[in-house]
Amino acid sequence: MPINRHSKYFLPSITLLLAMLTAMSPLAIDTYLSSMPIMADYFGVNISKVEISLTVYFLGFALGNFFGGPLSDAFGRKTLAMTGISLYGIAAIIIPFCSSIEQVWILRAIQAFGGGFASVTAMVFVRDWFEGKQVARLATVIGMIMMFAPLVAPIIGTALGQLIGWHAIFYFLAVFALVLWILFVIFMSESREKHLIERRITWKQFIGKYLIFFRSKKAVLLLIATAFSMSGMFVFITSSSFMYLEYFGLEPRVFPLLFAANVALNVVLSFVNNRLLKKFEPQSMLKFGLVLQLLAGLIIFIATLNKDANFSLVFGGVVLYIGSLGMVFGNATATILNLLPEISGSANAMIGVTRFIMSFVVGSMPALFYNGTLLPIGSTMLVCSIIAVIFFWSFNKQVIK
Repeated sequence: MPINRHSKYFLPSITLLLAMLTAMSPLAIDTYLSSMPIMADYFGVNISKVEISLTVYFLGFALGNFFGGPLSDAFGRKTLAMTGISLYGIAAIIIPFCSSIEQVWILRAIQAFGGGFASVTAMVFVRDWFEGKQVARLATVIGMIMMFAPLVAPIIGTALGQLIGWHAIFYFLAVFALVLWILFVIFMSESREKHLIERRITWKQFIGKYLIFFRSKKAVLLLIATAFSMSGMFVFITSSSFMYLEYFGLEPRVFPLLFAANVALNVVLSFVNNRLLKKFEPQSMLKFGLVLQLLAGLIIFIATLNKDANFSLVFGGVVLYIGSLGMVFGNATATILNLLPEISGSANAMIGVTRFIMSFVVGSMPALFYNGTLLPIGSTMLVCSIIAVIFFWSFNKQVIK
């Protein structure tokens, strides 16, 4: 029986469920990072071929967001979420039976498409039920809980990969999807008003929703700023296995602890952000987060200029870079959704689509310019944060007009 909105258990319950929904992709990305060398040996390929399964995931997730946003407006949030969870789980259970890395790429794309279908509805559930600063606060809380996924994912992945084998990681993801699907069936109610669920959509309506978004210059500028800010994180995630395990030569068992530091600061800054939203507007907090990330990008870039990069500087810069997103993503998402409440599903889809397509493209840059050092990684992360600040500055100018 879905939880009544007036129940005292409503807010904590939907917060947890939506955090789990949003955590699907971080789990799919971070659980097998430390097992990439094992997978490379299993399939008899270079580790760069396994890393492609990450960039393929980014692209598939973006496509899932693109189609899922408008479809959630037409068919309802719960229907789309459960469809996406199903695709995600089915793909995960098949991946261990693959005999080539190319088969893994295809199934990862399907898994990502399902993840995009499901995740795009998370913030739209919130926007349907709440508005204004409430959206920013709840988005930050969900983000804070969701960031525990990258904290526990490498620990789970390392344990499963080292003790049982990489196959067990994908069985775990399938079980997670099954549990979430059951919880949604039992507890989650539909947030879209019944008269707005048409259960049909034409291509004209589909494209029309996105045209409304692109007519809003403020929304587009803020979208690009957010996408570049998040892309810097995916540059690190894509390259983290090379950075820590190969370049610095650290043991796989240390890998989860390094990720835990990123998440810990992100959670702390998310909590601080949530408290400060009582006094400050989301845009002010977003500005501070982007400046903090720019400072971190400079630290990483300077550290990687040296062929023998200093571990402490790189590690500290990365922690600050990822941590700063605790003040970026929730505030940016809330601001964009509040600009265009009438097409919240499509607006949230554009956030996911742009963010993950950008991550797909930008995340590939270090591999293209690979030279055995960390400079391509540091340079790309710095450029991402610089572009994010420039577009946010342009957005602010539009707001002031």
